[in-house]
Amino acid sequence: MTISETMEIESKFEVDTDTPIPAADAFAPLLADDPVVHELSATYYDTADLSLTRHKVTLRRRTGGDDSGWHLKLPSEAGRVELQLPLDHGDDVPAEFVAAVAGLVRRRPLAPVARVDNRRHVVLLRDPEGTAVVEFCDDHVSTQSFVTGNANAEWREWEVELVDPSRPGARGHLDTVATACSSAGATTSSSSSKLARALGALPSPDDPGASAVRDALREDLGKVLDHDPAARRVTMVGVHQMRVAVRGLRSTISSFAEELESETEDTEIDLADLLEELKVLAAVLGKVRDIQVVDQRLEELAAEYPEDVVSPLTRKRLSDELASEERRAGARVAEALGSERYLDLLDRLHLLVEVAGTGSGSGPRSGAPAQSSKKRRREAQDMVLRGVDRQFAKFTKARTRTERDLDSLELTLAQREELTHVVRKRAKALRRNVGALRESDGLTVAPLRTACQRLHTVLGDVQDSVTARMWLRRIARRAESAGEPTFGFGVLFEHERGFSERALAGFESDAATVTAAYRELSESRRAARRRKTKSKKKGSGT
Repeated sequence: MTISETMEIESKFEVDTDTPIPAADAFAPLLADDPVVHELSATYYDTADLSLTRHKVTLRRRTGGDDSGWHLKLPSEAGRVELQLPLDHGDDVPAEFVAAVAGLVRRRPLAPVARVDNRRHVVLLRDPEGTAVVEFCDDHVSTQSFVTGNANAEWREWEVELVDPSRPGARGHLDTVATACSSAGATTSSSSSKLARALGALPSPDDPGASAVRDALREDLGKVLDHDPAARRVTMVGVHQMRVAVRGLRSTISSFAEELESETEDTEIDLADLLEELKVLAAVLGKVRDIQVVDQRLEELAAEYPEDVVSPLTRKRLSDELASEERRAGARVAEALGSERYLDLLDRLHLLVEVAGTGSGSGPRSGAPAQSSKKRRREAQDMVLRGVDRQFAKFTKARTRTERDLDSLELTLAQREELTHVVRKRAKALRRNVGALRESDGLTVAPLRTACQRLHTVLGDVQDSVTARMWLRRIARRAESAGEPTFGFGVLFEHERGFSERALAGFESDAATVTAAYRELSESRRAARRRKTKSKKKGSGT
């Protein structure tokens, strides 16, 4: 069954029950149609722990109006992607929608969590040419929550949505209507959706702050799941962000493996196997991401040359070949994320979060006396700092070996790129740990964070260049076999080669900056300990 897809970009406003809607001329230059009234009723579905809601996903079955059906709304950069299927499934959630959120649901059942009834007054607003551009909705809402004591609620709100977000000037029209709403006495809604308001505040995770490791793992796993639905749809941002999150989670597990080993002894969790599974997943995501980056990179690079240098035939060959490769890589991503193997991995990761912090050295055990928030923050900071120390030791080892080889050997560009790629991976892992540190207690964190980001960006650009040249060689051979000219491929290849040479020229300086920044952080830690010791002595009167 074909799923219809639209981009939802809207603004929501809270209003009193007796607030009059803006007069028609308040929307000028937009022209208002006569209002139409719809009686809408929607049942929302979620897991028992509200996993969809926690990750800003809504799944509903709605009747009434001109878009009755099953609706699945997924977060995106621009707004929310809305997928829709007809009501042919009765009360059973369509299998297509279950598959789209399988990472969030796993093997758990979906059940009704709330009902939202809405008497909606719709005013369609048109531009001076008569094209519908904005839908203004005056909603009179009543809700029933099935998970918070069957609580009922009623309110009124205004919802302003773009009819076609891709239309030129669409955002400006939305701003015009939003201004009219504010002038009429409305205030920006404090809830992201009707469902969120119906459910109210969601329960916090168990024992937040009880273990720095558990909190870090929970946050990292949450990021993976946040981007799971978009990655399943093989969007460029979704795949990239999920790969970043998977690598971040893998880095956290590696950094705190010492603490986690004892806590997983009596479970089915094998940390080494878990890390390997995450590595495989990141690689699958990386294939399609690399192709997407190369496609965009080479398209922009080719545009810098005239057509007598990089011919239209060469550009088309590049575009067609990379598009075909992206489809194949995307199919592998969809297959991987739709597999039982991936669901098993998620089950083990959730179990790891549950057991983290239950052993010595990771925070207070369950049932231990509650600690002060200040002490918890200090323990969490110390835990992260130990992770930073471990990752810096790995970074230093890789940097020392690489600089030794660069100095002592006559290396090709490819060999230098391979050596520095190892340093990039270590710098990336260090950056993730540093990113969890706060500028508190006099710690000097910002220089190390900035230095890691700089080195990672430079060497990341080098790696993108390596990948681009690999594809240029591969596609050029295919073009040559087809009897096509390959001069343009050579021009692009040499451009990328020169880019990499220039980027690597500053490697040692950028790497040294990371080391200097780490020493600055270390000195600030020692100074903080001296201040603490001095304060204790003063407090004891000695």
